[in-house]
Amino acid sequence: MPQFYALIFGLSRVAAVLAAAALLFMVGIIALEIVLRTIFSTSTFVTSEFVGYAMMICVIWSLGYVLEHSQLIRVNVIMQHLSPRAQDLLTAIAAFVVCAGVSGLAWLYWVRTERAFQRGTVSSSIAAVPTWIPEGIMMVGMVLFAIQLLAHGLRHLTGHPSPAHHDPNALTE
Repeated sequence: MPQFYALIFGLSRVAAVLAAAALLFMVGIIALEIVLRTIFSTSTFVTSEFVGYAMMICVIWSLGYVLEHSQLIRVNVIMQHLSPRAQDLLTAIAAFVVCAGVSGLAWLYWVRTERAFQRGTVSSSIAAVPTWIPEGIMMVGMVLFAIQLLAHGLRHLTGHPSPAHHDPNALTE
């Protein structure tokens, strides 16, 4: 089982690195757009579309990594009154419920991706990006988050420690 958790966390780390690369891409394309508009009085005409795609990657693809580092926003109104084992059980149940919901959304994105691919749908911008590409990227991000949620829930049920390194000096509660 430790190898399973390490593999899933490894996938989350790769996804987080790709999310960080998407952030750098956003900064670069926005800087390029600023230079093109101010100096050359022209534009890429696709900045807003590509920044939207990159933002999607930044948010969705980093969720598993953030979850495993316990950095998602969490309201502990109930948890603070429970025993550690009850906290683990409630965390596992919540992870499985959210995993089911995210899996359902991933399935819906699979249907949308397949439909867009079959129809050859493209975006309305000058780039005419096939819409199955961003929808597929969204689906992959949701699948990655769902499997991290599954591993997170199983880890809390079994009492296995997280494969993520937790910095004791981090500003978390």
